[in-house]
Amino acid sequence: MKIGTVISRARRATGLKQRELAEAAGVHVQTLKRLEGGAGAGYETVRALEKALKKAGARWEETDGGYRMTIDLPAPK
Repeated sequence: MKIGTVISRARRATGLKQRELAEAAGVHVQTLKRLEGGAGAGYETVRALEKALKKAGARWEETDGGYRMTIDLPAPK
């Protein structure tokens, strides 16, 4: 699984829109759209998105076969 796919899935699982995640990470929304669409991105961009997603409850780690992702969802009210 490519990192753009992981970011897209994490973003959706945490309920963030592309614009919200881009703003939280300090990157342009077009950069995020391209990354989620399969284009590459620089290390700093990916790390900024990762930090923003961690604040929203998502985290992942690289494995031999790709990535393993965990989402901490808030408890129902």
